[in-house]
Parts: sequence; structure tokens; C-alpha cells
Amino acid sequence: MAGAAMAHVDGMRPDELHEIPVLSESGSVLRRELLEYGLTRDEVERMLRRGVLVRIRRGAYADPLAWSQLTPEQRHLATARAVLRALPEPAVLSHVSAAVAHGLPVWGADLSKVHVVRTSRRLSAHVEAGVVHHACTLPPEHTATQDGIPVTTLPRTVVDHARSTSFEAAVVTADAALHTRRTTKDEVREMLLWQADWPGSRSAGRVTVFADGLAESVGESRGRVKIAAAGLPAPELQVEMCDDFGLVVARVDFLFRAMRTIGEFDGRIKYRLAGAGSDLEEVLWREKRREDALRALGYEVVRFTWADLEGAPQQLRRRFLAAFARATGRLVPGGWGR
Repeated sequence: MAGAAMAHVDGMRPDELHEIPVLSESGSVLRRELLEYGLTRDEVERMLRRGVLVRIRRGAYADPLAWSQLTPEQRHLATARAVLRALPEPAVLSHVSAAVAHGLPVWGADLSKVHVVRTSRRLSAHVEAGVVHHACTLPPEHTATQDGIPVTTLPRTVVDHARSTSFEAAVVTADAALHTRRTTKDEVREMLLWQADWPGSRSAGRVTVFADGLAESVGESRGRVKIAAAGLPAPELQVEMCDDFGLVVARVDFLFRAMRTIGEFDGRIKYRLAGAGSDLEEVLWREKRREDALRALGYEVVRFTWADLEGAPQQLRRRFLAAFARATGRLVPGGWGR
């Protein structure tokens, strides 16, 4: 395709980049792929200098405008695709990179490096050019394909990620994996047993026990972690609250049944607003009526936000303890009021 087909390359416009198939399909293109397409090394360098291309890693490039509009997760995935095409031997995305490829939330995770498991037993674990090469056993039944990308299976991804990141970040991803119903807690437990003596398996075990597919968002998963860190009892999740006639008043995020207290993550308002196409005033009015109905049933309601999730657990603890006391009219037995 060199020669006449690429005679205009010095004047190539950004919108013409989409004529390069691999760039349109994966969001990234390798230097060797550009050369195979018909460009010369000098032409590639000129495109970089003129801002027609942006370098995303060594030997890999993207459309600057498209790249600027990608989320961190989308950038990571585009980079990961480039890494897989550049490696001399077959590899499979793993750990946080596999989680991104599976479409799972990876709040709090480090996206600065791409993680792969190489299928060659001859290779040792190392980090090179922004790629973490894991040297570990990878049976065929632990591999899958997601949107054409070789990845570790969902149970393997959940456990690998949980072994290598913080508890809170791992819970966010594990909750979401279970919520999709593409894997089960039993499958994750089985994978954990298979990796029982691997580094980080104890941390992964804590995540596996704590994970709950009833959590519906990053905020709810982080809220569960914050509630546990505050030393509060574990709440029930996604409970339908009914009135005396058996009619559903609301479905609540967190229910502390014995303390007659409800916890609500406030990030849901903006999600409802975006989904319903309603104006903010109407959404807030519906939320107030909903909360009034819950209070009429004799429950206290504690709302918390993203800012509360960033604060110290003791701050959230004090708010819930106060609500427990108001709802029950006394200090809660069992030590919660101390």
C-alpha cells in the first residue's frame, strides 16, 4: 500500500488517521504498523512533531483528539491492546488490566502499568517499559476472550486483582464482578483455593469473604468498606421498605434493621437525574418525599456522599451512632454507643 496510496502522507489530516484500520479498531497503532501501512520513519516523526499523532508508550501512538476524550480506563485499554500486539510472544491481560477489559470498575487502582501473564514458562517476572510481566501458572481454563482481547477469566481476574491492590479497591471490583452475575462467589472462592499459597492470597481471602454482588455502584462498595472500618455492624443491602399495607415505599442502599436506621449513598441522585432526564429540582423533591416516607415508618436516614467516603471512618461512625440513638431512644446495646 506504499507509494501512490501514501503519497499525500506529509499532508495527512487528523481525520485521515481513521483510514488506518488498526487505529480505528483499537484506539492505538504501533510504529511498525504505520510502516507496514506505507509510512516512512521520517513521516512518522513529522506526524508526531506536528501533533497529528501522540505517543502513548514506546513505539505506540494514538489520534490526539480521540485520546484526549478517553477516560483513564479507556486509555489503559488502548495502551494494553498496543502492548499485546507489540510483545514477541503471546500474552494475556491480567490483574487490573484484565479487570478493565472485562468492563469492571477499577476505582483506586494503579492504571500506570499494563499487566500481562506470558504463556511462555521461560520468562521470569519483571517490569519493563510500563508493562508488568507476571510469571505464574496460567491453565487454559483460566483464559478467556473479551472483545477480541485475550484476558484472564473473571474469577481469576478478581482474585489476581485482590492479591495486588488495596482492600477497598479490590472490593469495588469484586462487588461489581458479582453484581454482573458473570461469575459467582463460589467460583471466586474456588480460584482463591487454587492460589492458596500465592503472594497476597490472604488479602484476596478477606476481599472474597467481604464481597457482595448486591452493591450496585462504586459508592456503595466504598460505603460498605467505610462502614466496616468505622466498626459498625454490617448492614443489609438493597432492602425494600414497605408500609403497613405492604406497599413498597422505597428500596434502600443500607439497612441497619435492629437500629431502625437507613444509610443512603447520595451519589444516586445524579445517576437518577442523568437517567430520567429530569431537572434537579424535581429529582430533589422526589428524594425528599421518599425520605419523609421512610422517616414516617420510624426509621432514621443517614445520607453520605463522596466527600464522606474520603473522610475518617470515625466521622461516619459518629453520624450513624447518633442516628441509632435517635431511632431507638437509647444507646444501642452491644457497645455501639460507647
